[in-house]
Amino acid sequence: MQSSDCVLEISNVFYSTSMFPERNSFGKYEPTAILRDVSARVHGGEILAILGSKGSGKRALLDVIAGRADGKTRGRISLCGNLLTKKIFKKHGGYVTHQCHLLPSLTVHQTLNYAVWLANLKNRRARVRQIIADLALSQVAKRSVSDLTGPEYRRLMLGVQIAKDPILLLLDEPTWDTDPLNTYLIVSMLWSYVTRRGSIVVLTMETPRSDVLPFVSQVTLLCLGTVVYSGPTRSMLDYFTHIGFPCPELENPLMYYLCLSTVDRRSREKFLESNRQISILVDKFKTEGVVYMKDAITIKESRLGIMNKNMRLGIKPGKFSTVTALYVRYMAATFAFNKSGLGHFAARIMLLPFSTALLSILYSNSSPYQSRIFIQTSGLIFNILTLFYISGITITALLFPSFRMRYYQEKREGLYGGTIFFISYTLLSLPLSLISTIITIGILVPLLNLNFWSWFYISFTLWSSYLAAEQLSIALLIIIECPFTGAITALCVILASLLIASGTMRSFKNLPEWIVAFSNGLPTRYASLVLNKIALDNFEFENLPYNETKNCPDIDKDSCRYPNGKQYLIERFTRDGEINVFNLQLNFLLSLAFSLGLIIFNSILYSLTLPGRLKRKFRD
Repeated sequence: MQSSDCVLEISNVFYSTSMFPERNSFGKYEPTAILRDVSARVHGGEILAILGSKGSGKRALLDVIAGRADGKTRGRISLCGNLLTKKIFKKHGGYVTHQCHLLPSLTVHQTLNYAVWLANLKNRRARVRQIIADLALSQVAKRSVSDLTGPEYRRLMLGVQIAKDPILLLLDEPTWDTDPLNTYLIVSMLWSYVTRRGSIVVLTMETPRSDVLPFVSQVTLLCLGTVVYSGPTRSMLDYFTHIGFPCPELENPLMYYLCLSTVDRRSREKFLESNRQISILVDKFKTEGVVYMKDAITIKESRLGIMNKNMRLGIKPGKFSTVTALYVRYMAATFAFNKSGLGHFAARIMLLPFSTALLSILYSNSSPYQSRIFIQTSGLIFNILTLFYISGITITALLFPSFRMRYYQEKREGLYGGTIFFISYTLLSLPLSLISTIITIGILVPLLNLNFWSWFYISFTLWSSYLAAEQLSIALLIIIECPFTGAITALCVILASLLIASGTMRSFKNLPEWIVAFSNGLPTRYASLVLNKIALDNFEFENLPYNETKNCPDIDKDSCRYPNGKQYLIERFTRDGEINVFNLQLNFLLSLAFSLGLIIFNSILYSLTLPGRLKRKFRD
């Protein structure tokens, strides 16, 4: 195997972090040492396998290399003679995490196409075809991500990172939970990739198989954060034989020495014995294993950017290109012709009209009598307004988390920030929610006989209500991991706002003065005023009979206290009969302003850096 001019050098790395005891606890433990004096070296065109049992520090070492580790680090990690910083890794590295959340409604080809687009690389179609061929995904290229098998999904995860054409590729357990054939397939594909591109691959494995041994050039064996062996795979047998631990015949060397350096917890005696043995292995490597880390090939280290002709390109496109790529990707995910895509479409476009159609059945036989019509119309407006708020929360809780999870992963890769993600998602949501609103208003035509401008005000008021609920949910889901919890929280806020400020459940005349003052800061007040003003302050509600047999002039004034809709509104929405609160244009603009304000607030919120404790919720 020929090596390129690049080399990844890991020298005397120490890493410690504070461990949080419980998810909901605010206390933390003392700093715990995770890695202790770890060193390794791997050249371009080679694969380095980091072996170790659970808790040995394999993933922690990958996080330290990628600059993702939270805690104190010491030592030096260099790539091509340059200090490997977090910024350089984002630009020239790729990290395939143990779990990766891809958009389920996209096809394999679409997923890779948008990955190459976001990487800002040329010849997009040719690159996608090459990746599909290299990873044996040709047979499933048009299949949706949700329909892939486990091994196919893992190869696609690998392809998403290869799409960036990285110099250094890190993989956390790429063969986890795969059968022997797919394990061999994945490792052989990685070997083919690094030998052809001259890149470096560092992967972790907990249960290595013997048939992957020929593809692994370097091995680092970890136990409880310390190095048992680090050096060329071909020298491993000689080293362990030299220190008195030869591998038995017909044994898998990788697995045998992994078991040899694993703590045995089956009994106290075995625990103490395995600890003594591991201490001996660690001490032996410190004194006698250094010579095995030295490669016979002399590496001429070069500056970053000279080693590979593609490194100058970087992976970060312009903001407009990124927004365009994300928007097109989200549209493709929403309108995909598969199970997940149809579910997205039904939720975005049809959920609100369908719910409104069911609700309209209850009000289809309203009678134009004073004893019922005012309460029925006000109830219809309240229910429609509530339905728009609940739909905004429900649709966001159903669809937003998958986009959010993909955003958090791509943000860690340095592809784009929170503001760009939020703008792209909002550009998707705005027109679709407006279309859904217009369809819904069309269903209400037989129930309310209004002119064009009245329908205009109603449509955009209800649309702004939907957006307000959606934006509230998005704001909560930036810190709440569980979509159900976020939806319930948003629903409680909206229902409390409706109870206080809608004027339907309780008239303003019967509310305490401080609650009325507080309602001035709630969007539900202005949306409800617009809708009730248009629906009730109508000439059709003047001088209505009390019921089928009695006209209002013939009975007492207490029963006929609403000679028109305006009087009903004054009684429900004012305290002292003031009519300035019914300014239609002002209430309409205030309703829109609340939605616009929440959109601006979220664009700022998603640009902020979250505390580390919150970011851990969304990590693998």
